[in-house]
Amino acid sequence: MGRKYLLNATLPHIRCSGVRVLKAVFGVALLLLFVAVPLVFALVRFYEVAVSDWQFVEVEVEVVDEKGLPAGPVYVAVFELADGGPKLLAEGRAGASGTFKFGLKVLRKLIAELEDGTRIYAPVNLWIIASREDSLLGTLMQPIDISTMKHPLDAVKLKVAGASVVPVAAGGSATQSSCWLPTPYLEETWAWTTVLVFSTWDNISAKYDYPFGSQVYVEGKQRVWLVSECRYTSDWYRGGGALVVLEAGRGSDWIRGRVITSLQLELKYQFYRYTPPNQNMFQVEVVYAVDTNNDPRGSREIVQSWNGQLPGWSTWQDFEQNRYATFPITGSAPSLSISVGASISFEVIGVTVTVGTSRASPPVGTLTFYAESWLPGYRAKVEATDSSYVNTRCNWWLRP
Repeated sequence: MGRKYLLNATLPHIRCSGVRVLKAVFGVALLLLFVAVPLVFALVRFYEVAVSDWQFVEVEVEVVDEKGLPAGPVYVAVFELADGGPKLLAEGRAGASGTFKFGLKVLRKLIAELEDGTRIYAPVNLWIIASREDSLLGTLMQPIDISTMKHPLDAVKLKVAGASVVPVAAGGSATQSSCWLPTPYLEETWAWTTVLVFSTWDNISAKYDYPFGSQVYVEGKQRVWLVSECRYTSDWYRGGGALVVLEAGRGSDWIRGRVITSLQLELKYQFYRYTPPNQNMFQVEVVYAVDTNNDPRGSREIVQSWNGQLPGWSTWQDFEQNRYATFPITGSAPSLSISVGASISFEVIGVTVTVGTSRASPPVGTLTFYAESWLPGYRAKVEATDSSYVNTRCNWWLRP
């Protein structure tokens, strides 16, 4: 009976202690909740702010040989064609399938915000070199338009076609020099670059508009130096191009008269020489337009008289009198059908390179023609070298 009495006497004390413990645990949990929840929200907010400034891109590069077959474990180097020289972003061996994958983290630099809320960011211009010990070489200059990507993560697949570096034919005009050229080698210059050519005539006027944030696609050039034979395999060849964003817009009033007008922008170019680390057979040189923070440095119009003869180009449109016709000149994907461009001279290295330009991404630049009244039955005809309409001629004609 005594033991039962003592046990019954301690039960209320145990219950009270248990309640106090539960209250303490609940209080601690509540305190942690009040502390942790704001902390979690703060961390989430910090992550959102941090991620909003960056674009992450999963890049897959497929390298094939001249037959279109996988090139195997080639050595791949990926550069950003930046101001101050190419910047190495990734390098390594491709897999047995000739595929090289890497992650790209790009700071989103806001260039312009359109009226509809669309944001235009600075592009990233890539230069990819794939090489193999048996002299296989493939190169690609490819701009990545950050403005068109899913944020914060998107994926891009690129293809590089390689070929064996072979000597030029006997009697070719290869340039002689010392066998190993200094690398890395960098030189820069500024050049007037023609981005638009058009004509006007009696009662046909025209004007152009390159808005702030519009992009010009400028062709790049490359060539290969054979170390063993002390000469280049060929002259400069096309190898893609780079996007240049215009931080300062350019436009004109209505231009009239029997003239051809050329719009030139002063852009920055760089010459760079690179030796792949797995190579003792060749070196690669590249010339590219630099996307600076203040493009263009200058602009000018070159005007010359015109006899009115339409060249007969296969791309054309016509329109009636007292009508306007507007053509986008910066509103499509880069085209390799280049019609206008620049001749660039590098003083130290002593070379001159000719490159082309084409239209690129929005905001959209435009070329507008206005046909006033003319002889009955005549229409204004606009002919262009290609669908970019960056090189056009316009005059009256009678449609057959």
